[in-house]
Amino acid sequence: MQSTGRWLLKPPSPEAEARLFCLPYSGTGASSYRRWPTRIGPLEVCPVQLPGRENRIRHPPYRSVPDFAADAAEALAPHLDRPYVLFGHCMGALLAHALAARIEDLGLNRATLLVVSSAAVPHVPAEQRYRAPEAGVGGIYHPSMTDEQFADELHHVSAALGGEEILPELLPLALRVLRADVELCYGYRLPAPRPVRSPLTAIGWTADPEVAPEAMLRWSAYGNARHRVLEGDKLSCLAAPTALTRLLEEEYACAASATDKTTTRGAR
Repeated sequence: MQSTGRWLLKPPSPEAEARLFCLPYSGTGASSYRRWPTRIGPLEVCPVQLPGRENRIRHPPYRSVPDFAADAAEALAPHLDRPYVLFGHCMGALLAHALAARIEDLGLNRATLLVVSSAAVPHVPAEQRYRAPEAGVGGIYHPSMTDEQFADELHHVSAALGGEEILPELLPLALRVLRADVELCYGYRLPAPRPVRSPLTAIGWTADPEVAPEAMLRWSAYGNARHRVLEGDKLSCLAAPTALTRLLEEEYACAASATDKTTTRGAR
């Protein structure tokens, strides 16, 4: 079991009406959400920190999605005491779905809404889920890439986050995390779709070089899914464009309203 005290950069507010737990993009940590607002409507934004990066740099990164889900569900359980949303982009979408499923299996308070963005469904073989990288196309990762290619992608992501060049002395650690994340995604495959009981919203991006918006339609096999398409590419999510934050607020309101109606009917 990984340390539970570092899964969130700061304790969630006890005054928050609802929470938005955000799982990171491949090779990044919780700070990849630093350009996001602290709140989106009633949702307090709570970036989740994975081991092997930033303040958890000394912990080895995960090699198994089920291991992540088991540890994260236990660590976050005390903070699931009110309505909440699980959001994941790319690798984070796979983690968010696995976490939602694990939470349900444990009988904990399930997510009001699960949001997956820019991620192929995990029951499809990796060679069908992911495209091979092409020269000059960012946002596509593959285990066969060299350290130099991964370094180029890391600098690209850093620039998209509005940051500076990665310091040379930190680059080996960053490469270790990114390569482990890529191998995690390629090595993860479910035998069949695993539907969740929570409502699901699948977001595609018009200029995504790897996961076309129509590929996100396959998430319908994973629950009661609504599909949305936003303008942007693989990294647009990191800047929290207004269209995305508005969509998250609207989708949460819709899911929360549906939950309230179900609860009311059940109480009669």
